Amino acid sequence: MATDIGANIVGDDLIFGFDSGYGVADNSTATRFYPGEPTVNYVSDSPSQGGWSGGIDVLDSSQKKFKCHISNFNGSPGAGWRSFTWNMNDHSGSDVTISLDFETVGPNGTMAWIMVGQTNTHTSNNSGAGQYMGYSAASEKTTKTTTSKERVTWTGTIGSTGTASQPSGHIGFTIWINNGVPSNQDAYVIVSNVQIEKKDHATPFVNGTRSSTAGLIDLKKTNNINITNVSFTSTGQPTLDGTDDKFDVNFPTLSSDFGSIEVIVARKDETTNSFIFGSVGGSTNRYYLRHAGTTSYDACRGNPLANASFGVLTEDKLYHLVMTWDLNTVYAYTNGVFSASTSYTNPGTDITGGNIGRGSGNYVMADLPVFKIYGKTLSATEIKQNYNAYKKRFDL
Repeated sequence: MATDIGANIVGDDLIFGFDSGYGVADNSTATRFYPGEPTVNYVSDSPSQGGWSGGIDVLDSSQKKFKCHISNFNGSPGAGWRSFTWNMNDHSGSDVTISLDFETVGPNGTMAWIMVGQTNTHTSNNSGAGQYMGYSAASEKTTKTTTSKERVTWTGTIGSTGTASQPSGHIGFTIWINNGVPSNQDAYVIVSNVQIEKKDHATPFVNGTRSSTAGLIDLKKTNNINITNVSFTSTGQPTLDGTDDKFDVNFPTLSSDFGSIEVIVARKDETTNSFIFGSVGGSTNRYYLRHAGTTSYDACRGNPLANASFGVLTEDKLYHLVMTWDLNTVYAYTNGVFSASTSYTNPGTDITGGNIGRGSGNYVMADLPVFKIYGKTLSATEIKQNYNAYKKRFDL
């Protein structure tokens, strides 16, 4: 068993697959097959600064981990604040999301809040934010008052969100600390995984640029999957919009005699036949896992096509579907249970082409976090094993 593709998931005879079904909250991308959708992190190691005195130390550039100092307290004990921002004026009008991990406060002073968003004023000499981050516009701020580690996120529009505070296009955060020792230089907050993206939602942290060919990795680790032609949900997961979306891959050869296709999929409201997966052109060796244009999906093989139905599927609900075939029968399994089978005429030639998201017909509208191809007919026991492995993670 190839244990790195997931605990208790069948790895024997797996010839291709992907798994993008991890939530955005998991920011550890080093060992994941889905590092995330294409993005650029606009955070540098040298933010502009403003407010009371202080500064910033770069603890780990690769993780954009900073120690943010706030000092020059007023009174005994006193309070102080400081802003750290990045200039995004060149992208005015674009959606933007800033996210960061709030980690540590210490040792002098207590946390009042950290506020992320867009500044309301900013000096032209790069000396920093002139006032609190989004202080006068509730729509422009996310406030945190606890000291536990937490991911903080804000989304808006560069140069226009929160008109009450006259946004300046500088995106970042303000930290306020109370009860500090006057003139003490050792009051600070540590933040990490700081990320600014031109998106209306956060993605997993990546320092720098993630290309469209490095966002989804083949489970066999033989090549990356190009996701240029894929859309993404508000949680950063890939989805197919039914118009022009598909996964571009170097498709492996499949045996005409034995094979299996496994997916985790959520169907959308469609009225025409469309294809989760299928052959490219021609009619002599056809195979499809298709949305039947109503409320069901079919497993289809042969010429003419022989259809085995997965049954009625609730819209927007994820299902585990497995299509298998042997020398003369195609089988359909839904959520680990046998659904239907039908005989077909075996073309007798290997399958050498296919598309994920289209087939030779219409593009499909669906969420597709898992897709796998096996070079054998999975047994009922193996199918049940995979279903049980995915069941809790996808709430099947």
